[in-house]
Amino acid sequence: MAQLINNALSELLSNGWAAFQLPNDDAVAIEQAALEIAVLLGQPKATRRHGPLIDELIPTNKHAANLRSLSARYGLNPFPWHTDGAHWGTPPRYLVMGCLEAAPRTAQTIFCEGRAFEPLNLEEARSSTFRVTNGSNSFYTAARDSADRYYRFDPGCMTPMDAGAHKIVRAIDLFEPEDQHAITWQAGTFLLLDNWRFIHRRGAAQGSTERKLLRVTVMERMNHG
Repeated sequence: MAQLINNALSELLSNGWAAFQLPNDDAVAIEQAALEIAVLLGQPKATRRHGPLIDELIPTNKHAANLRSLSARYGLNPFPWHTDGAHWGTPPRYLVMGCLEAAPRTAQTIFCEGRAFEPLNLEEARSSTFRVTNGSNSFYTAARDSADRYYRFDPGCMTPMDAGAHKIVRAIDLFEPEDQHAITWQAGTFLLLDNWRFIHRRGAAQGSTERKLLRVTVMERMNHG
């Protein structure tokens, strides 16, 4: 398994993403692999204060979803394009996702390089203003940082505050990139994603909600957001 992980890490650093199938689809093995990969990549960080390092992601209807989640707004419908951790001062660098279980025709994870989204690469993306809702730590920011290190886009927590920001949201809503990738999940499938370079979304979960993913968010070393 060590060689499988090393090959995936090399592919991630080269291409910005990597996917592989773990030979052992035992839940304990999948969880251990997720944490091992996260530690090799950087500093794992819990997505909620005092929460676990590993999140479980299950398609959920609007009424049963956490109020701050995308599921509360979109339910089992397709999610919008977004970057994870957009509500943090610095979004996590990497996402490590492993599948515990999945029924046939369950929701795919779709991802595409941020550079394919023209609205995120215009000067307006660096100058337009969004309000990021994060409780008492809410702040104002742009969709692209001034050093062009990462994209920040999540309509679930980012509210456009000027004409340029509204334009970005409308354009991304209508945009269908040609060069996108999709992961069809089964137990033991892993996806490693550069969250600074790619944006992603969940496909519709109306075919089946029987999908459970593990996710670990990873910060760059010495960077805690």
